[in-house]
Parts: sequence; structure tokens; C-alpha cells
Amino acid sequence: MSGPAASTAALVTTGIRTPIRLPRWQVWGWVTRIALLIMVLGVWQWYGASGQNFAIPPLFDVATAFWNGIAGGEFLSAALGTMLTMAMGYVLAVAVAVPMGVWIGSSRFARNVFEPLVHAGYATPISLFIPVIGIYTGLDMSGRVTLTALWCVFEIMVSTISGVRATPVPLIEMGRSYGASGPKLYSSIVFPAALPLVIVGLRIGIGRAMRGAVTAELLLSAANLGQVVLFAGSLFDIPKLLAAILFVMLLGLALMRLAGVIEQRATRHLQM
Repeated sequence: MSGPAASTAALVTTGIRTPIRLPRWQVWGWVTRIALLIMVLGVWQWYGASGQNFAIPPLFDVATAFWNGIAGGEFLSAALGTMLTMAMGYVLAVAVAVPMGVWIGSSRFARNVFEPLVHAGYATPISLFIPVIGIYTGLDMSGRVTLTALWCVFEIMVSTISGVRATPVPLIEMGRSYGASGPKLYSSIVFPAALPLVIVGLRIGIGRAMRGAVTAELLLSAANLGQVVLFAGSLFDIPKLLAAILFVMLLGLALMRLAGVIEQRATRHLQM
């Protein structure tokens, strides 16, 4: 044995691993992203330091305000309150959307009666419900949780309906031929087949719930991260205002990345 095969065998026997090389297009993609980010941040710092517009402070001032908000605990304590509102609204939405989506996707009666209402609610701007929520649930925690749930319930429900309807008919017929019917058919055939789209709806719902929680704290009643943003804006503290907005964006990005990892692990057995 000689040539490349011998070299590979020698590396295997000696325990030396060959270095992992990224594709050239992927390397250039990362280089482009980093260069573009550095360019945007540099232009921001230059324009902000020139003092031509008070609404665009220097990047270093925003970074200082960002660090002070985290080190002082203001951003983190506010984020805990927002996350609590988001989690309660998200759990409420999932508890309603998934069973309702399975019912609408599998029942002709539910499809004819409730699906038009679901699509109407999905197409309606959620902010229109704020006066109604304020009247019926109040402006405190219950109102914010309700608004958060409305932000994501229709997204999860529509994805669940699509997943149930995407179940292959031959698969259902095969399950029935083996004696599966009723709850057994749904637990062993329909719901596992619909699981990928259901999980996609759950992942997207996390981002929607984050938006709903912050929107409720901004427009329904000032609290947590929404209160930080409103207070900084009322004082024209632009560095702190932008720092709070940046913190919300990074928090949402982290939640979506975490949801993506959970989605990959939950559907890993379906990709084999």
C-alpha cells in the first residue's frame, strides 16, 4: 500500500487526526460578515462622535451604557420579569394551540367552524386587541400574559393544523389495518408525523412570545424591559435607550438559537 492510502492509514494508526477544513465559500462568508460588521460599527462610531445628530451617539457611549446596565443589574432584573411574562404567555398559548390545532386538522366540523376564525385572528394585528385586553383582564400581569399568548397562539395553531393535514393517508390506512383507531391512531401515527411542523411552530412561537412580552410592557403597562426603554426615551438618554434595545435583540437572538438547538435534537430521529 502506497500513496494517499498509506498516508491515511499511517495517520489512523498513529492517532493523529487530520485538521477539519471549512469550505472556501463558508470561510469567505464569515470573512464578509465580520468585515461588514466592523465597517458598520466604525461608521457608527465616526458619525456619532462627529456630533451631527444627537439621536446617534457614539458607539462607545452605547457600549458603556450597555455594560453599566448589565453590571448594575438593571437589564438583568428587567429581563427576568420579561422572561416570566413570556414563559407564562407561551405556555398558555401552547396549551391552547396544539390541542386545538390537532382537532381542527383532523375534524371536518372543527375545520368548517373554527378554521376561518383562526385565519382571521392570524391576519389581524395583535395590537388591536390591546384596548379589549385592558378592559377584560386589566393592565397588570394577567393582561401582559394574555397579550403575549395572543402574539404566538395563532402561529403555533396554524403550524399544527398544517402538520396534521400533511400526515400521509397511506400511513393512516396502514395504522388502521393494524387495528389502531381513535387516540391510539393519533398518538402513534398522526402526531409523530405532524411533529416536525409542530416543532417549527413552537420555535417560531418563542420569538413571537418575546415580541409579545416586550410589546405588552411598552403599550399595555410599563414594566421590566419595556419600562427601561420607555424611561430612557422619556429622559432622552439615547445611549441607554439604544443599549436597552440592543439587549432585547441579543436576548431574542439567544432564545431563537436555543429553540433551534432544541428543534434539531427533537427531530434528529426523523432525519436518519
